[in-house]
Amino acid sequence: MDTQNRKMDKRGGQILIMFTLTLVPMFGLMGLVTDLGYMHFIKMSAQTAAQAAAMATIIDYKSSFGGASKSCTDTGVSCSSTPVTCTANITTPANSIEHGCMYAQNHGFNGTNQWVTYTAGISGTPPTASGMGTASYWVTFRVIQQVPQLFSAVLGNTSGMVASRSTAALTGASDCIYALNPNASGAVSVKGTAALTSACGIFVDSSSSSAITTTGTATLSATEYDVVGGVNTHSPLSPNPTLGVSPASDPLAGLPVPASAPYTCDHLNYSSADAKKDKYVLSPGVYCGGINVGNDSYTLSSGTYILVGGGLSTQSANSSITGNGVMFYNTFGSTNKGNQTYSPISIAANSAVSLKASNSGTYADILFFEDRSAPRSSDNYGGGSTAVYQGTIYAKNAAVTIFGNASVGVTNTILVADTISMVGTTAFNDDYSALPSGSPIQKIVIVE
Repeated sequence: MDTQNRKMDKRGGQILIMFTLTLVPMFGLMGLVTDLGYMHFIKMSAQTAAQAAAMATIIDYKSSFGGASKSCTDTGVSCSSTPVTCTANITTPANSIEHGCMYAQNHGFNGTNQWVTYTAGISGTPPTASGMGTASYWVTFRVIQQVPQLFSAVLGNTSGMVASRSTAALTGASDCIYALNPNASGAVSVKGTAALTSACGIFVDSSSSSAITTTGTATLSATEYDVVGGVNTHSPLSPNPTLGVSPASDPLAGLPVPASAPYTCDHLNYSSADAKKDKYVLSPGVYCGGINVGNDSYTLSSGTYILVGGGLSTQSANSSITGNGVMFYNTFGSTNKGNQTYSPISIAANSAVSLKASNSGTYADILFFEDRSAPRSSDNYGGGSTAVYQGTIYAKNAAVTIFGNASVGVTNTILVADTISMVGTTAFNDDYSALPSGSPIQKIVIVE
């Protein structure tokens, strides 16, 4: 009996030892699971911080520069192909990147054993998304934290590393025609026998049930239709329009103004007599009272033309205006020749027109830029069957009509206006490959 008891005691002791030995890895595994769960929570927090930082940077960049073409050497633009660590404790961000860094810090990543880094670039493809194509600006934030291990430290795991990454970018918008009036019927209208063909989309802010209209035998074709209200067309649109979308803000609101009052006039009420002295070749400058082509042929040298009152006008089929690499800023206000009141753009239907914007600089692809504070006006863009407007027409307060004899050819063009009316045959092309940053109208995308 004693022998049997001793054997049982021996077995019991062995079981106790074995059980005790199994407790160590068991608690270690339980601790590992607990620590992994905690690290997963930290990783989710880090991912949120990285995404908030990337979005904050791109939103501020877009707000600051709009569709302007920038380089890495410009003030307020940060670029780096290798990771740069954010400055700690940012309270007043000095640029777009610091806005992003501050957002990451506000999400709790600003302490010991925590690192927030960024890489960013202009007119390139983010290394983290090689298939997305060229972005005008991109930024990647990485949020890293060293996490001390609690329970699993018994297995020798004293710390772990958590890292998350997010990339945001500015890329060309899918829409190229914007009507910003919030309630107009026929905010985009195609009339009579006219035709509008667009290789990109149309965005209409109007909440009217007839925000887009066609009449007669007019035709309208675009890659997409984004409409706050509804459409009223004599034949169905294809593809089907997307109705009830949220209104869009001015897509070029961040584009800097090229000049402001008071203006010093280089020319006053420029017309045929002045053009004759200049051998009908105009130079960039400040044209107070605008430019009136009359029954002449004007050639415009490349550069920026500031129209302070008077606008730009042609007279008839005998009027011809040609310019490559030009931009017109149509404004009004005080000058050294007196106050100038605003006048619209008025290019006659049968005039000969070939105007092309520059493909470089801050105003790449900007052809007409209307003063944002200008009163509501009616702008007419005419021309014969060979007319060309190559560049962006930005006239947010204007009722823009594009018309012509047989057709008006519009290539590489964006149109932003209060309302838009097409009379004639008009084509919009969305090939912006010649521009350093693609389309001047940019949208924000989260790449990852």
